[in-house]
Amino acid sequence: QNKQVKTPNILWQPNSDVQRAFLACSARTAMIGGGAGSGKTSACLAAAALQTANPKHRAVIFRRDYPSLKHIISASYALFLPMRATYNRSDHTWTWPSGATLEFSHLEDETAMYQHAGKEYSFIGFDELTQLPGDSVDSRGQPINSAFGFMQSRLRAAANSGLRLETRCTATPSGPGIGWVKAYFRIGDSGESNEFVDEVTGFRRAYFKSTVEDNPALSEPDYHRQLLDLPVAQKKALLHGDWSSYVGQVFTEWAYNRHTCEPFTVPAEWEIWRGADDGYAAPACVLWFAYDATHDRIFVIAELYRSGMVPETMAREVLGIDRHIPVDLGDGEVIANDMPLDGVIDSAAFAEIGLGNESGKGSRGHIMNLLGCRWTPSAKGSGSRVQGVSAVHGRLALKDDGYGGLIICRNCRNLIRTLPAMTYDKTHSEDIDPACEEHAVKALMYGLTRRKMSCGIVKLRGL
Repeated sequence: QNKQVKTPNILWQPNSDVQRAFLACSARTAMIGGGAGSGKTSACLAAAALQTANPKHRAVIFRRDYPSLKHIISASYALFLPMRATYNRSDHTWTWPSGATLEFSHLEDETAMYQHAGKEYSFIGFDELTQLPGDSVDSRGQPINSAFGFMQSRLRAAANSGLRLETRCTATPSGPGIGWVKAYFRIGDSGESNEFVDEVTGFRRAYFKSTVEDNPALSEPDYHRQLLDLPVAQKKALLHGDWSSYVGQVFTEWAYNRHTCEPFTVPAEWEIWRGADDGYAAPACVLWFAYDATHDRIFVIAELYRSGMVPETMAREVLGIDRHIPVDLGDGEVIANDMPLDGVIDSAAFAEIGLGNESGKGSRGHIMNLLGCRWTPSAKGSGSRVQGVSAVHGRLALKDDGYGGLIICRNCRNLIRTLPAMTYDKTHSEDIDPACEEHAVKALMYGLTRRKMSCGIVKLRGL
C-alpha cells in the first residue's frame, strides 16, 4: 500500500540566502538592512519567534514612536496567529502556548526607555534603527543612541534557561541616525555585508545587506521601474542599499576625496580660531579652523568631541589644544602656537544655570572665559540656523582646482562621519532635522559664520 507523504504546513520561510544567513547568525548583535522592500521586517519578526518553544523566552521589538509600530504589528498577525499565539491589544504583547512572549514598544523619550528598567529580554529587536538619533556615546566614546545602549543592559537570562541572547535590527539608509548606525556596524559606502568582533565586549557584530532583488514577492519589473524613477540619492539608498547617499541628505556636495586631507602644519600667516557646540550629557564638540587667504579656503585642523566635561575640564582641554597646534614659521622652523585664540560657541553655553564661581557668574560660557577661552555666543534668531546651513553649502562648493572651499583634516573623525549624514527637517525644509547627531556640524556652522578677524604670527628676521 502506497503511503501518502504529507506536505509540511509552512507558515513562513526565508525569501533569500540573505534572510537565511541573518536568521542563522550566532552573533550577539546583527542587522539586516539596505534597500526597501527586501523583507527586513518579516525577518525581524521571524527572528523574534525562533525561541518561542522555550517558556522563558522574552522578546521585545522597538520603533522610534508607537504610530510607526502599526505596520509591524499588522504584519505579525499573519505569522503568529497560525502559531496559536494570542495578542493582547492593551499591552501590545503576543503570548505563545509555551508562555513565551513578544511585546512591541516605542522609544519616544526617556520615560519610555526607563519603563524597561529591571526587565529581562532574551531577544531585543529594533525595526528601522536609523530612525533613532545618535544622542550619546558608548564605553569607547563612540556615538550611539542612548536608548539602544541602555536596552543592551536588559539583554540577559538565567544561565540554565537554554536561551540565546540576541539583538536584531533592521534599517534603510535614511533617518537621523544614519551616522551612528553606519559607524556602529562598520558599514562601508557600498553597504556590503560584514562581520567583526567588538574590541571591548568580545561579542560579534554582523551586518547583512539586503535589497528588493532578494525578495521574490516584490522583484517584479513594475516595482523595479518604480524605484528606478526615484531621485538619485533615494534610488541609491532604497534600490541598491547604498550608504554613501542618504534619503533627504542635506549636503549632497560632500565628497570625501574633495573635502578631506591629511593633517598638516599651519603656516604662521594663517588665521586660526574655533567653533563649538557645548554639551555635557550629549557630546560637546570644538573645532579648530585655519584660513588660507591666498586660496580663500578654510581648513578644519583639529577636533575635540566628548561628553561629561564640566566647564573647567572643557576649558583645560580647549586651551591645551590651542597651545599645541603646530605652526610653520618657514625655512623648516615649526613651533607650538603661542597666540591666544578666540571662538564662537552655542549661545546656550551662556545661559545662567546656577553653577556659580568667584565672580558670581554661573554659565558654562562665563566660567570657561574666566579661564581664558575667549568665547563669544553664536548668533540666535530667525534664520540663524538656515544661514549656518547656507554657509556650509557655500564652503563645500568646489573651486577651480577641483577641491572644496572647506577642507577637513582626517583627524576630525566625528565631523567627517556626521556631516554627510545630515538630513532635512520635515517641518522646516531648509533646516537640518534636530534629531540628527549634529554636534560637530553645529560647531562647523558657528565657526564658519564667525566674523573675520585679522591676526597671525609674524617672524621678525634678526630677532
